[in-house]
Amino acid sequence: MASIVVLGAALGGLQTALLLAADGHQVTVLERDPRPPPSDPDVAWSQWHRPGVPQLRLTHLPLARWLQLAETHLPGLAGQMTAAGAVRMNALAPEPGLHGGLLAADARFDTLAARRCLLEYVATRAAEAAGVRVERGGACRGLRSRPDGGRGVVRSAPHSRAPHVTGVDTSTGPRTADLVVDCTGRRSPLPSWLRDLGVPGPVEEAGRRGFTYYCRYFRSSDGALPASTFPLIEEHGSLGLLRIPADHGTYSLGLISRSDDHELRRLLRHERAWSAAVRLFPGADAWLEGRSLTDGVQIMAGLTDRKRTLYDAELPLVTGLVAVGDAWAVTVPSIGRGLAMSLQHSLMLRDVLRQIGTGDPAGLVTDFGRATRDGLGQVYRQCTSYTRHRLAEMDAHAAGHPYRHPDWDRARALTLLAGRDPDALRAERAGAHLLPGAGEELSAPALVEAVTRAVPEVEQRMPPGPSRSEVLDALSA
Repeated sequence: MASIVVLGAALGGLQTALLLAADGHQVTVLERDPRPPPSDPDVAWSQWHRPGVPQLRLTHLPLARWLQLAETHLPGLAGQMTAAGAVRMNALAPEPGLHGGLLAADARFDTLAARRCLLEYVATRAAEAAGVRVERGGACRGLRSRPDGGRGVVRSAPHSRAPHVTGVDTSTGPRTADLVVDCTGRRSPLPSWLRDLGVPGPVEEAGRRGFTYYCRYFRSSDGALPASTFPLIEEHGSLGLLRIPADHGTYSLGLISRSDDHELRRLLRHERAWSAAVRLFPGADAWLEGRSLTDGVQIMAGLTDRKRTLYDAELPLVTGLVAVGDAWAVTVPSIGRGLAMSLQHSLMLRDVLRQIGTGDPAGLVTDFGRATRDGLGQVYRQCTSYTRHRLAEMDAHAAGHPYRHPDWDRARALTLLAGRDPDALRAERAGAHLLPGAGEELSAPALVEAVTRAVPEVEQRMPPGPSRSEVLDALSA
């Protein structure tokens, strides 16, 4: 059993800590934010200050795949979350394209609707109860290492001179570890830490452009949602809208624009213009009748895809250190894959540790890298493809003409069918939620043929919703 330091006590780090502690490892989680969660999960919304988790009060909904993995590998955690107020909901149920009601097999689309702070609250309590030591208020300043990463390596790269991480330096003193797990998220300072060790990496790829999110939370007067059916995500030309239920009668609305759309950014930061933009989506104005829980519009900008790799040509850049979840790869939040990918990534780390342990530092890093590539590489590429095409569609809409690309036309044709046919909806949502067997459903000959027949329909029209000039006029007014 190993001594493991996990950096970051957000949900990704806590999931990792729970999995590794269950295998008998001695796990310490280091969190720079000093305040522990309050005694009540609902109070956490207003009183838990977490500057290290900028998405804490933004629109949030885990994928159904996350709930499946959590119920299988973190038994009891989902039940504790529902006991604290999270709502078990079916991701198909609110969709307008679901005709004929839910089937028994549709339970695979179940997920938990809750504000992120409630999920963080419960996971913190669960980790502490499982014997995970959570130390708060100590910022990690860098990595401790020795320059003999290849010595003692049992299996791979015995000639490697990659530095071997032996712990971290924090503002409250050093911490030693057999393995350091970076779960500090999208803002991870890992590149600068590695440069301090003389490592030029990690190998990084990142999108040059991204999205900005403009979010507000509301609480309904009667605890019910404003409408019986609604799309969780709806995309018009220059704007997208997320309508997401949460806990204790709350829900969120999140508008999405290009990060370099300076006209919309100037307007959407103001509540009246933000509300006017929401009203551009059919039926969405009823969602504005709840009591606002946010102080103004919550903005998060520069959201794009980014991936880091700690090995190059099968040789590790560094040993004794792995990056998990958003510290490894960030995907745009509107497709909601971050939490499910993070838990799947943590499970890969657990399994590689079971097979190799920490006695083969280079083997641990390279095998984890291969597992990451094979298990999550395609999912990441799908996310980057979505980002690239959606930004191009927004650009084209702002310029007043439709966006055409064969892959995007087929994706839009599938979305069109999902609004009309429940079987197409199930296949489309299975892929979106990363469910097992989704590939076979999406490649079924009948669905492929139906998508092909629908492509000419989407090619002949602009995206739904108002024109660019109509959007700007509505917001400016």
